[in-house]
Amino acid sequence: MDTFTVEAVILRTDDFGDANRVVTLFSKEFGKLEANAYGCRRSRSPLSGALQMFNHISATLTRGTKVDIIREADIINFYDALTKDLERLAYASLLFEIVNRMTLPRQRELATFNLLANALPTLSRRNPRIAALIGSCQFMETSGVQLSFSRCVHCGKNIIGDAAISLLDGGAVCLNCRDAAQSCRPYPEGLRRTFETMLSFDWRDDTKLTFNSRQVTAAENFFLEYVQGILGNALKSVQFIRDLESLRV
Repeated sequence: MDTFTVEAVILRTDDFGDANRVVTLFSKEFGKLEANAYGCRRSRSPLSGALQMFNHISATLTRGTKVDIIREADIINFYDALTKDLERLAYASLLFEIVNRMTLPRQRELATFNLLANALPTLSRRNPRIAALIGSCQFMETSGVQLSFSRCVHCGKNIIGDAAISLLDGGAVCLNCRDAAQSCRPYPEGLRRTFETMLSFDWRDDTKLTFNSRQVTAAENFFLEYVQGILGNALKSVQFIRDLESLRV
Protein backbone atom coordinates (compact mmCIF):
# COMPACT_ATOMS: atom_id res chain seq x y z
CA MET A 1 0.00 0.00 0.00
CA ASP A 2 1.53 3.33 -1.12
CA THR A 3 1.68 5.69 1.87
CA PHE A 4 2.89 9.28 1.81
CA THR A 5 2.99 12.31 4.12
CA VAL A 6 2.22 15.90 3.22
CA GLU A 7 2.18 19.33 4.82
CA ALA A 8 -1.06 21.00 3.78
CA VAL A 9 -3.79 23.51 4.47
CA ILE A 10 -7.42 22.47 4.26
CA LEU A 11 -9.20 24.17 1.37
CA ARG A 12 -12.60 22.54 1.71
CA THR A 13 -14.52 19.82 3.55
CA ASP A 14 -17.67 17.97 2.48
CA ASP A 15 -19.48 15.53 4.76
CA PHE A 16 -20.83 12.24 3.50
CA GLY A 17 -22.44 9.28 5.20
CA ASP A 18 -22.90 9.30 8.97
CA ALA A 19 -19.34 10.14 9.99
CA ASN A 20 -17.14 10.58 6.93
CA ARG A 21 -15.69 13.60 5.17
CA VAL A 22 -14.14 14.42 1.80
CA VAL A 23 -11.22 16.76 2.48
CA THR A 24 -9.61 18.97 -0.15
CA LEU A 25 -6.04 19.76 0.80
CA PHE A 26 -3.54 22.11 -0.74
CA SER A 27 -0.23 20.44 -0.05
CA LYS A 28 3.32 21.70 -0.17
CA GLU A 29 4.49 18.57 -1.97
CA PHE A 30 1.77 17.80 -4.53
CA GLY A 31 -0.54 20.80 -4.81
CA LYS A 32 -4.26 20.15 -4.50
CA LEU A 33 -5.36 16.71 -3.26
CA GLU A 34 -8.78 15.28 -2.50
CA ALA A 35 -9.03 12.46 0.03
CA ASN A 36 -11.60 10.60 2.09
CA ALA A 37 -11.42 10.64 5.88
CA TYR A 38 -13.53 7.78 7.14
CA GLY A 39 -15.08 8.16 10.59
CA CYS A 40 -13.46 11.54 11.19
CA ARG A 41 -16.69 13.17 12.38
CA ARG A 42 -16.97 10.81 15.34
CA SER A 43 -15.91 12.55 18.55
CA ARG A 44 -13.43 9.80 19.44
CA SER A 45 -11.76 9.74 16.04
CA PRO A 46 -8.09 10.83 16.18
CA LEU A 47 -8.80 12.75 12.95
CA SER A 48 -11.75 14.78 14.26
CA GLY A 49 -9.86 17.86 15.47
CA ALA A 50 -7.34 18.10 12.67
CA LEU A 51 -9.58 17.92 9.63
CA GLN A 52 -11.33 21.28 9.96
CA MET A 53 -11.43 24.12 7.44
CA PHE A 54 -8.36 26.38 7.37
CA ASN A 55 -6.20 24.08 9.52
CA HIS A 56 -2.53 23.80 8.65
CA ILE A 57 -1.68 20.14 9.11
CA SER A 58 0.67 17.26 8.52
CA ALA A 59 -1.22 14.28 7.08
CA THR A 60 -0.42 10.72 6.17
CA LEU A 61 -2.40 9.29 3.27
CA THR A 62 -2.60 6.06 1.32
CA ARG A 63 -3.29 5.99 -2.38
CA GLY A 64 -6.56 4.33 -3.29
CA THR A 65 -7.68 2.99 -6.64
CA LYS A 66 -10.11 5.90 -7.03
CA VAL A 67 -9.45 8.29 -4.15
CA ASP A 68 -6.75 8.74 -1.53
CA ILE A 69 -7.50 8.03 2.13
CA ILE A 70 -6.32 10.09 5.11
CA ARG A 71 -4.92 7.80 7.80
CA GLU A 72 -3.37 10.26 10.23
CA ALA A 73 -3.38 14.02 10.68
CA ASP A 74 -1.64 16.34 13.13
CA ILE A 75 -2.26 20.06 13.53
CA ILE A 76 0.66 22.37 12.80
CA ASN A 77 -1.39 25.56 13.21
CA PHE A 78 -5.09 26.19 13.66
CA TYR A 79 -7.00 29.45 13.50
CA ASP A 80 -10.18 29.19 15.54
CA ALA A 81 -10.86 32.93 15.06
CA LEU A 82 -11.75 32.12 11.44
CA THR A 83 -14.64 29.87 12.45
CA LYS A 84 -15.85 31.90 15.45
CA ASP A 85 -16.16 35.24 13.62
CA LEU A 86 -18.55 35.27 10.65
CA GLU A 87 -16.78 38.11 8.84
CA ARG A 88 -13.42 36.37 9.10
CA LEU A 89 -15.02 33.09 8.03
CA ALA A 90 -16.60 34.72 4.99
CA TYR A 91 -13.42 36.40 3.73
CA ALA A 92 -11.19 33.40 4.43
CA SER A 93 -13.72 31.31 2.48
CA LEU A 94 -13.44 33.77 -0.42
CA LEU A 95 -9.69 33.33 -0.76
CA PHE A 96 -9.85 29.57 -0.32
CA GLU A 97 -12.72 29.17 -2.79
CA ILE A 98 -10.85 31.15 -5.46
CA VAL A 99 -7.75 29.00 -4.99
CA ASN A 100 -9.78 25.77 -4.97
CA ARG A 101 -11.64 26.62 -8.15
CA MET A 102 -8.65 28.03 -10.03
CA THR A 103 -6.23 25.14 -9.42
CA LEU A 104 -5.99 21.64 -10.84
CA PRO A 105 -5.27 18.48 -8.80
CA ARG A 106 -1.72 17.24 -8.28
CA GLN A 107 0.10 20.23 -9.71
CA ARG A 108 2.76 21.32 -7.25
CA GLU A 109 2.53 25.07 -6.73
CA LEU A 110 4.77 26.02 -3.83
CA ALA A 111 4.00 29.73 -4.18
CA THR A 112 0.29 29.04 -3.69
CA PHE A 113 0.90 26.82 -0.65
CA ASN A 114 3.11 29.49 0.93
CA LEU A 115 0.53 32.17 0.15
CA LEU A 116 -2.23 30.25 1.93
CA ALA A 117 -0.03 29.39 4.91
CA ASN A 118 1.08 33.03 5.26
CA ALA A 119 -2.40 34.48 4.75
CA LEU A 120 -4.10 32.40 7.46
CA PRO A 121 -2.63 34.19 10.52
CA THR A 122 -3.29 37.58 8.87
CA LEU A 123 -6.91 36.64 8.15
CA SER A 124 -7.35 35.55 11.75
CA ARG A 125 -6.08 38.70 13.47
CA ARG A 126 -6.11 41.64 11.04
CA ASN A 127 -8.65 43.18 8.67
CA PRO A 128 -10.02 40.05 6.92
CA ARG A 129 -11.53 41.92 3.98
CA ILE A 130 -8.23 43.51 3.03
CA ALA A 131 -6.25 40.34 3.76
CA ALA A 132 -8.53 38.23 1.53
CA LEU A 133 -8.31 40.74 -1.32
CA ILE A 134 -4.51 40.90 -1.03
CA GLY A 135 -4.31 37.11 -1.02
CA SER A 136 -6.65 36.77 -3.99
CA CYS A 137 -4.75 39.38 -6.03
CA GLN A 138 -1.40 37.77 -5.27
CA PHE A 139 -2.74 34.31 -6.12
CA MET A 140 -4.09 35.50 -9.46
CA GLU A 141 -0.75 37.18 -10.19
CA THR A 142 0.92 33.74 -10.16
CA SER A 143 -1.95 31.92 -11.91
CA GLY A 144 -1.17 33.14 -15.41
CA VAL A 145 -4.47 34.98 -15.89
CA GLN A 146 -3.87 38.14 -13.89
CA LEU A 147 -4.67 41.54 -15.31
CA SER A 148 -1.90 43.99 -16.08
CA PHE A 149 -2.38 46.72 -13.48
CA SER A 150 0.67 48.92 -14.07
CA ARG A 151 1.49 48.71 -17.78
CA CYS A 152 -0.64 49.41 -20.82
CA VAL A 153 -1.63 46.11 -22.41
CA HIS A 154 -1.41 47.70 -25.88
CA CYS A 155 1.81 49.73 -25.93
CA GLY A 156 3.55 48.38 -22.81
CA LYS A 157 4.23 51.79 -21.28
CA ASN A 158 3.96 52.36 -17.55
CA ILE A 159 0.63 53.84 -16.53
CA ILE A 160 0.92 57.33 -15.07
CA GLY A 161 -2.03 59.09 -13.46
CA ASP A 162 -5.60 58.27 -14.41
CA ALA A 163 -6.11 55.80 -17.25
CA ALA A 164 -8.59 53.17 -18.44
CA ILE A 165 -8.87 49.43 -17.91
CA SER A 166 -10.40 46.65 -19.96
CA LEU A 167 -11.30 43.17 -18.74
CA LEU A 168 -11.53 41.97 -22.34
CA ASP A 169 -8.09 43.27 -23.27
CA GLY A 170 -6.42 42.06 -20.10
CA GLY A 171 -5.79 45.14 -18.01
CA ALA A 172 -4.71 48.76 -17.94
CA VAL A 173 -4.91 50.92 -21.04
CA CYS A 174 -3.15 54.26 -21.32
CA LEU A 175 -5.16 57.21 -22.59
CA ASN A 176 -3.30 57.14 -25.92
CA CYS A 177 -4.45 53.55 -26.58
CA ARG A 178 -7.95 53.85 -25.23
CA ASP A 179 -9.64 53.98 -28.64
CA ALA A 180 -8.07 50.64 -29.58
CA ALA A 181 -9.37 48.83 -26.48
CA GLN A 182 -12.64 46.99 -25.90
CA SER A 183 -15.21 47.96 -23.28
CA CYS A 184 -12.96 50.33 -21.36
CA ARG A 185 -13.88 51.78 -18.02
CA PRO A 186 -12.18 54.48 -15.93
CA TYR A 187 -9.06 53.40 -14.04
CA PRO A 188 -8.22 56.12 -11.50
CA GLU A 189 -4.70 56.46 -10.21
CA GLY A 190 -5.89 55.67 -6.66
CA LEU A 191 -7.29 52.29 -7.74
CA ARG A 192 -4.06 51.42 -9.56
CA ARG A 193 -1.99 52.29 -6.50
CA THR A 194 -4.29 50.12 -4.34
CA PHE A 195 -3.69 47.11 -6.59
CA GLU A 196 0.07 47.77 -6.75
CA THR A 197 0.29 47.99 -2.95
CA MET A 198 -1.65 44.74 -2.51
CA LEU A 199 0.50 42.87 -5.03
CA SER A 200 3.71 43.97 -3.28
CA PHE A 201 2.44 43.30 0.25
CA ASP A 202 4.78 41.24 2.44
CA TRP A 203 2.83 38.88 4.76
CA ARG A 204 5.59 39.22 7.37
CA ASP A 205 4.89 42.96 7.62
CA ASP A 206 3.10 43.65 10.91
CA THR A 207 2.31 47.28 10.19
CA LYS A 208 -1.35 48.21 10.09
CA LEU A 209 -3.25 47.38 6.91
CA THR A 210 -4.36 50.88 5.97
CA PHE A 211 -6.20 51.46 2.71
CA ASN A 212 -8.69 54.03 1.52
CA SER A 213 -12.08 52.36 2.11
CA ARG A 214 -13.54 53.72 -1.14
CA GLN A 215 -10.63 52.34 -3.14
CA VAL A 216 -10.86 48.96 -1.35
CA THR A 217 -14.53 48.73 -2.32
CA ALA A 218 -13.74 49.65 -5.92
CA ALA A 219 -10.86 47.15 -6.05
CA GLU A 220 -12.97 44.38 -4.52
CA ASN A 221 -15.92 44.93 -6.87
CA PHE A 222 -13.69 45.09 -9.94
CA PHE A 223 -11.57 42.10 -8.96
CA LEU A 224 -14.53 39.87 -8.10
CA GLU A 225 -16.21 40.72 -11.40
CA TYR A 226 -13.02 39.67 -13.17
CA VAL A 227 -12.57 36.38 -11.27
CA GLN A 228 -16.21 35.36 -11.61
CA GLY A 229 -16.04 36.17 -15.31
CA ILE A 230 -13.13 33.76 -15.69
CA LEU A 231 -14.92 31.05 -13.71
CA GLY A 232 -18.16 31.54 -15.62
CA ASN A 233 -20.36 31.62 -12.54
CA ALA A 234 -20.64 33.15 -9.10
CA LEU A 235 -18.49 32.40 -6.09
CA LYS A 236 -20.59 31.05 -3.22
CA SER A 237 -18.50 32.96 -0.69
CA VAL A 238 -19.40 36.26 -2.37
CA GLN A 239 -23.07 35.64 -1.62
CA PHE A 240 -22.12 34.80 1.97
CA ILE A 241 -20.32 38.15 2.24
CA ARG A 242 -23.25 40.05 0.72
CA ASP A 243 -25.68 38.34 3.11
CA LEU A 244 -23.56 39.46 6.07
CA GLU A 245 -23.46 43.02 4.72
CA SER A 246 -27.26 43.08 4.41
CA LEU A 247 -27.62 42.08 8.06
CA ARG A 248 -25.63 45.16 9.12
CA VAL A 249 -27.91 47.58 7.26
